Amino acid sequence: MSARRPSVRWWWWLLVPVVLVGVAWAALAVLLPPARVRAIAERELSRRVAREVRFASASVGLFPPVRVTVRALEVAEPGGFDAGALFACEALRLDLDPWALWSRRVRVQRLHVDAPTLHVAVRADGSSNLDGLVPADTAAAPGPALDLEVREFRVREGRVLVDHVPSGRRVLATVGARASLATRGDRVDTEGRTEVTGLAVGPLTAVRRAELDTSLAALRWVLDHRGAWDGSRQRLALATLALRTGSASIGCSGVVDEPGPRARFDLRARADGVDLAQVLSWIAVADAPALRGVTGRGSLVCDLVLRGGLAPRAGTRLTGTLEVRDAALRWPGAPAEVSDVSFAAVFRPDSLEVADLRATVAGQSLRAGLLAWSFADPRLAFAVRGDLDLAAVGPLVAPPGARVGGRVALDLRGRGPLADPGAFALSGEATLRGVSVEGAGTPRPVTDVNGRLAFSATRVEVRDLQASAGSSSVRLDARVDRPLALLATPGATAPALVSFDLGSPSFEPAAWLPATSGAPALPNARGSGRVAIARLRQDRLDVSDVRAEVRLEPGVCEVASFACAGYGGTVRGDARFDLRDAARPGYRVRARVDEVRADSLLGAWTPLDGLVRGTLGTTLDLSGEGLSSDDLKRTLTLVGLAALREGRIGPGPTLDAIASFVRLPSLRQLDVARLELPLRIEHGRVTSDGVTWTGGTGEWRFAGAVGFDGVLDGAVSVTLPPSAVAALEARSAVAAGALTDAQGRLLLDLRVSGPARSPRVTWDTEAMRARLAGRAAQGIAEQRARLEAEARAAAAAAAQRALGTKPDSVAVPSVGALRDTVRAAARDLWRGWLGRPARTPVPPDSTRH
Repeated sequence: MSARRPSVRWWWWLLVPVVLVGVAWAALAVLLPPARVRAIAERELSRRVAREVRFASASVGLFPPVRVTVRALEVAEPGGFDAGALFACEALRLDLDPWALWSRRVRVQRLHVDAPTLHVAVRADGSSNLDGLVPADTAAAPGPALDLEVREFRVREGRVLVDHVPSGRRVLATVGARASLATRGDRVDTEGRTEVTGLAVGPLTAVRRAELDTSLAALRWVLDHRGAWDGSRQRLALATLALRTGSASIGCSGVVDEPGPRARFDLRARADGVDLAQVLSWIAVADAPALRGVTGRGSLVCDLVLRGGLAPRAGTRLTGTLEVRDAALRWPGAPAEVSDVSFAAVFRPDSLEVADLRATVAGQSLRAGLLAWSFADPRLAFAVRGDLDLAAVGPLVAPPGARVGGRVALDLRGRGPLADPGAFALSGEATLRGVSVEGAGTPRPVTDVNGRLAFSATRVEVRDLQASAGSSSVRLDARVDRPLALLATPGATAPALVSFDLGSPSFEPAAWLPATSGAPALPNARGSGRVAIARLRQDRLDVSDVRAEVRLEPGVCEVASFACAGYGGTVRGDARFDLRDAARPGYRVRARVDEVRADSLLGAWTPLDGLVRGTLGTTLDLSGEGLSSDDLKRTLTLVGLAALREGRIGPGPTLDAIASFVRLPSLRQLDVARLELPLRIEHGRVTSDGVTWTGGTGEWRFAGAVGFDGVLDGAVSVTLPPSAVAALEARSAVAAGALTDAQGRLLLDLRVSGPARSPRVTWDTEAMRARLAGRAAQGIAEQRARLEAEARAAAAAAAQRALGTKPDSVAVPSVGALRDTVRAAARDLWRGWLGRPARTPVPPDSTRH
């Protein structure tokens, strides 16, 4: 019997653990049923995350290790689940080692996240949908701290979608990660690897992967890291931070103290034999415009050290070398590649030197060197020599959207401060051969650009520079002191000093000047020049033998004198344009038109073709400020005198209405021996008063105005001599209400008002009786007095409005709006009084070019 007792004891000890496990499972089922586990999980997740959270199920298993499983976990966007899910995963599994608690450690054996998806949205103001994700009141409860150890953190088949609103880009990638973490007091040690594949980039409007650019999807990006964080010293020590894709690898190591806006760092980056093609693929991800779509080959070596800090006056210092060997680059659409590129850049604490850059561009060698120093007050010295094919490097040297071609032979050196472009000294020369530019805001391609630029110290001489655009061509000779100051904002630095001689056999401004709204920009220049154009065409302007003397000041262009021939006569005058305030440019034009054919001039610029014949002379003095319709009504003034000799006027709406009203059909057309028509534009109206002319139909006088809205307001006084009364058989006019004086003259005093398309004519009986009593043209005098009173009232009202008008409340329309408004005003005066019906003017449109 003594031999059987050990066997019973052995089975007893085997049964004890089984019973304990069973009791534990029973306790688990009683104490943590699924409903209670779900309630605990919901409470804890809601406390830790300031978003709506939902999941399919949650469970806890006690058999070591303790496992917590949450399935179909989702976290809502800031607007709730109606706005979508910020984070979602198929399952989250957490394995805990309960025995580690005896040694005051929380040990996570495994933390696995299966098939997670994360959406990150960066808004235009820099905020994101991650802001406020973790509540501020989730600090740990007071008590003794426990060390944490995560032996394996793994992300499987994760997907990240980034919407970057400021750049309008959407990025999609597949992510996998493996890492470990351990804390001991204030120290945190971590290491791991993150892999990114399937990279796709596209616009924010893309809703399917097929709408994204997947040219980089085949690349596998690997980021290895190993480092430690010392909380007591606020120091991050990076033993390894390496990015690899294909055979390319760039590693970084060092320390960062007090990470944040006042961080201090001592970092070193090394790369050896990096494939340049891989680097270009990295840059493509960064969406660098100058290198977009560029392909290449070669190798890159670097050994760089970055020391310093982000705090004010802390300064940063980059030292080391970066070398490119046997490289080649080719931009999309370029006819040839840039090959044999080699250079070594040496970074020192306060300088950067590229001693010898070599390259071959379309079979021609290019050599260059560069030295930049004194970064607090940057200075630059460079030298470049070679024959450059612009088409091969177009995206690098041309503005976005522009295409360039041709060749430039360079032998150029420069040296000076970058803060003062005008003091930058250049020497050498540049010869342009067959250069062309398409795009860059030019309405038509600029072709056949040939010429030579000779640089000496701070002066450049432009010699026989020629260019064409369509059927228009120019030739320019110029001398510019401080040439780079031309590019500066007026007032930011002293202006360039220029003198020039511009000539053209045929010039069309529309072929050269870009279509822009608002006032055109002037270079930061002071000087003078001459302009000679054999033929100038712009819209309906067609003149020849144009000569002008031009003077420039920063933001100001003054045409001291101009002259041209056209329409059978000549035009002379001067002008000034003050564009220093682009929102409210000032302008003044004075001109004299001599001996032009009225039918040619008016037929080109108005619908009065053939309605006015004779020899026309005009003087104009036009001035104003601003370009908006309100500005024009308030500030646009014009004083002029049009003189017509041996001419004919009519028919037109006003003469038709008068002839019909007084029952004298012959008045629809008038022969004029001499007519002087004074013109004024002020406060939104074209005014002409004191007009007198004589002809076969006697003496005519009128005073009136045409508003920019096309409404007429005027008085007409006609005296027909007895011979004309008899010839015209004017009995019908007397029957209609006209009066005759003691000499047998027929008196017609009329009021004309209403829209220019269909004017209204009425008798001014008081004016006719006044003339019978010997008071001549009383209606005309009253009309002139009324117009002057209205002008004074309009001026006072405009001044009052100006006191309450803020400068930034004025909308700036196109330059063409001024031209159209002035043209319409003068045209409507002729139309309303003398010609065909005036169209109802449309306020200048700020969107026109």
